[in-house]
Amino acid sequence: MTNDKMHSSGGECVFELIRRHFEVRVLKILICDDEIKYVNDLKVHIEEYMKNRFIGFSIDTATDPEDVLKNKEAYDLVFLDIQMNETDGISLARELKLRNGKVVIFFVTSFNQYQDDAMDLRAFRFFEKPFDPNRLYAGLDKAMEYIDESYVDFFLQNDNSQHRVFVDEVRYIERQNRKVILYTNRNQYITSRKFEEWCELLPSSFFYQVHKSFLVNLHYVERYNYDELILTDGTNIPIASRKQADFHKYWFMYLRRR
Repeated sequence: MTNDKMHSSGGECVFELIRRHFEVRVLKILICDDEIKYVNDLKVHIEEYMKNRFIGFSIDTATDPEDVLKNKEAYDLVFLDIQMNETDGISLARELKLRNGKVVIFFVTSFNQYQDDAMDLRAFRFFEKPFDPNRLYAGLDKAMEYIDESYVDFFLQNDNSQHRVFVDEVRYIERQNRKVILYTNRNQYITSRKFEEWCELLPSSFFYQVHKSFLVNLHYVERYNYDELILTDGTNIPIASRKQADFHKYWFMYLRRR
């Protein structure tokens, strides 16, 4: 399996300078096809697309799906041939979704009979060989929109390094005096973004500001009392008295949508 990072023959590109200073997380891309011609063709077009849009990326390529299974890497974007020796693309896609539930999957194949199985995995696009570059670019446009909505980027207050997390993993945001703390399933971060900016940025369909100091992801609410929320990890979040009536209505609308 090979790995290629964004580069420029005319010297160090702008992205590399930014990445080194801010530790920007790049998109991890996988191409797996047992026909090396299609691997190379896809790689050229994906590199061109990403460079033209100044998107940081790294690409792994493989002609043997067993190599992908062994490396345990999680990817953001994958291109898989459905019918390969030993392990088929459908089985490989299931494994990759376990590593990253938000992975964007493109299937590339000459065999139409697998399309229903691919749709069961919520494949993003289905390309027939030989693939049409214009369709590929259109599919990548949609994939980038999806990825942008699935992740949130932010800078840390103390060292100005940039981080990225799934929106779904954000449990709540708390304002503590001059600090704004983002809590995820695994970590907490003191961010440089203002609390009000977080309230604007995160989707209002399941984030709610219940207090002047708390913005909560309702997916993590274990129990709702009229004046507080208890999250799945046991955290108690107060609901401001002036917000209780409005939140009560919103909570039951949220439950109906669920």
